[in-house]
Amino acid sequence: MGIKIAAWQENLVASLGEKGVVAELQAEGSALLLKFKDSGQLVLNLLTLDCSFHAQELLTLQSLYSDRGILLVQLWEDIWLTRPLQVLSRICSLLGKNKTVHGRKTKVIAVSQPQADEFFVRYHLQASANARYKYALTLDNEIVAMASFSGKRNMTRRAQEGYTSVELIRFATADGITVQGGLSKLIGHLVQTIRPNDVMTYTDMDWSQGKGYIKLGFELVATSAPAEIWLNRTDMTRYFPHRLPEKVKSELTGLSAAETEDFLLSMNYIRIYNSGNLKHILQIL
Repeated sequence: MGIKIAAWQENLVASLGEKGVVAELQAEGSALLLKFKDSGQLVLNLLTLDCSFHAQELLTLQSLYSDRGILLVQLWEDIWLTRPLQVLSRICSLLGKNKTVHGRKTKVIAVSQPQADEFFVRYHLQASANARYKYALTLDNEIVAMASFSGKRNMTRRAQEGYTSVELIRFATADGITVQGGLSKLIGHLVQTIRPNDVMTYTDMDWSQGKGYIKLGFELVATSAPAEIWLNRTDMTRYFPHRLPEKVKSELTGLSAAETEDFLLSMNYIRIYNSGNLKHILQIL
């Protein structure tokens, strides 16, 4: 096919096969795509760390597929290597392979930060994050879904006095489960509990075009451009430039852009990109 297939890409195909998902690698120009036998609505662009794609090229390819009603996921090598179980779970969910649980049969409970950390590290692609409010859905005393939210923030730029907003930080379900109406139920509980004027959230465009939020009544209000990320190849940790370790940032003081790049490359960092984020807001009447 003219493109060398990496071991991690072969491993992904084999791992999907073990779950009963038949997928085939196909070259398209300089991209290596993963397409699925039972679904024409999902394609993965498999990105090795040494690929030469620029961010705009990735967005263009994604847009071409979106125009055909197909979700193209940008799967980077480091994400597969560090979060393989979560990647497989997300793919199976997108393919509709999960068992469906009806949200009306579940119960909402509050959970602690350690409980949230354990659940999101196990089931969310981006692991966990600190949050003010954490709620889970249980079925037969087992947690099947969880969402975490920020505290209420005063939106001083709003004309309405006392206007407050809450951010949905994380949402995940247990492996192999889709909770129909689950996120809506968790948001509804939060709204009844603390009564914000809106709920906002960000969508990672590597994995989603935000259609699920639109169905829930969220409005797309902003799209951010792809962001530069520096990946430490030693431990596969991602950093935005302003969040590099302090020791590294101190070495960059006064360096030109070219000198900064050379230094980071010498420290075994590599530059990659994400596809940007979508910002959605749900207005509370």
